[in-house]
Amino acid sequence: MSAEQRQFPRKPGNNQAAIVFVKKNGQPIMCTVADISDGGAGLTFVNIADIPDTFWLEVKGANSLRQCKVAWRAPPHRMGVQFVPE
Repeated sequence: MSAEQRQFPRKPGNNQAAIVFVKKNGQPIMCTVADISDGGAGLTFVNIADIPDTFWLEVKGANSLRQCKVAWRAPPHRMGVQFVPE
């Protein structure tokens, strides 16, 4: 793999998080933040099969709700997301 190409350096994380459905009454989908930056995050799920391409991510303990767009998927457990600018 080539040198780091991210615009924002990522920091390790181990925060619990959840995909929340702001406009729907769906159940949250739990995940773990593997790493995070100002521009996005790496997330780990039990299974990424049913994760939509865009969603809201709530990071527990950080009082943070960010809209996300999937940047990459590594089935069955990992994905990277880009934070959508506000």
